[in-house]
Amino acid sequence: MNGRAWKWALFSAPMALSVSACMGWGGYPPAKDVHASQLIGTWHAADCKATLTLGRDGSASATGIPTEADLNGKVTHRISGDGTWEIDKSGTDVELEVTIRNEGTPFALYRNDKHLLVALTIGDPDDMNSCLLSREPKSAADAPTAALQ
Repeated sequence: MNGRAWKWALFSAPMALSVSACMGWGGYPPAKDVHASQLIGTWHAADCKATLTLGRDGSASATGIPTEADLNGKVTHRISGDGTWEIDKSGTDVELEVTIRNEGTPFALYRNDKHLLVALTIGDPDDMNSCLLSREPKSAADAPTAALQ
């Protein structure tokens, strides 16, 4: 690698990392100032075959939420059942904490234009297996363009 290529690599790598850290997962910015009323309803991820329903009373119902995957990205463990949910604002980003059968699962919250997205890292974050849930749109114009990452 010549001197010019090294300079470009040294300059561009930190820039790329800082941009991805600011944008969040899949290029979506982290959601800020999220209220419980924005999360109530049913969230789906067709590619992950998962459904999450959040009730006004803090109740949650999950079907097929993937929590572990092998090194090839194949899901090896899923949770289903009833439980609870709450918004965790303790860190710099807002998270959704869902507990099903005494198993807590944190979901990150992102925005895609004006749409809220619920994101789940499956297993080890270094393996980059993820599932992105979106709410059933009221009309085709409301549909987010997000899919499994």
